Amino acid sequence: MATGRTYWDNDTTKIFLDLCIAEKEKLNFNFKKGLTKAGWNNVYRNFRQQTGRAYGSKQLQNKFHSLKRLYKVWRRLKNATGARWDNTTGTIAGDEDWWQARIADNPEAQQLRNRPLANWHELTILFGSMDTEEGDMLCADDIGDRTPSGGSEGNRAPILEDNVGQSSVVRVAQRPRKEQMVDSIPPKRTKNTECHVEPISESMLESRNETSAIRQEQDEVTELLQVVEKDGVDQGSELYFIATELFRLPARRAAFRSIRAPANRIAWLRWTWDNTRKK
Repeated sequence: MATGRTYWDNDTTKIFLDLCIAEKEKLNFNFKKGLTKAGWNNVYRNFRQQTGRAYGSKQLQNKFHSLKRLYKVWRRLKNATGARWDNTTGTIAGDEDWWQARIADNPEAQQLRNRPLANWHELTILFGSMDTEEGDMLCADDIGDRTPSGGSEGNRAPILEDNVGQSSVVRVAQRPRKEQMVDSIPPKRTKNTECHVEPISESMLESRNETSAIRQEQDEVTELLQVVEKDGVDQGSELYFIATELFRLPARRAAFRSIRAPANRIAWLRWTWDNTRKK
């Protein structure tokens, strides 16, 4: 097993993320723990082949967990009250007091002050659907069940569900409505209802981020398939279907995009497909 210090530039990190995403797409992934044993074995082998760096299993796993931790910090900051997201620069903005409070809460937030999160698109695909501590967190007043309910059986908060590719649906438990006087005092929100509002809202925003990343990936595949057609490959042909299969992986899409000559792109499709089948 390799030991010693590791060096991670952005290109190497991108390759590592693409390999992890490829294993997730092959279902070698556990949504609570991350990559499975088979997934990690594939990442170890392919990372060494693609980078020439003989990093050990512990070193790669440490990188995986550090990226996951930083992504969670970024997501918390992005979704926090008072944060302003700048789509142009990919940075999170906030006033001085806001940043001081965030950094005091978690010093790692300093890394993201006035700086974008590198590879946020890939990180969202990889970690956006994983279970997180805050998603399971309950208030001290809750009893027993770790399911985020909104109070007692007769006083449940609305449950928000957001599935990828679908609009958000709000389902409210049906119960008789009580008539109120015009000047009556509105019902007081219970403590255990309030404590679930932030985790549920954060989960909704996380799901939307993941949906956006998936749509961006679908748009990229569609764009590349249009290039394949312009290169003379008929839609519905065997080579066209080969392209749809190869373009499932981000690393292969990037490789195809880097080839300029149409004839070379077609040759790359055939060569990559033949080599994939040999493995």
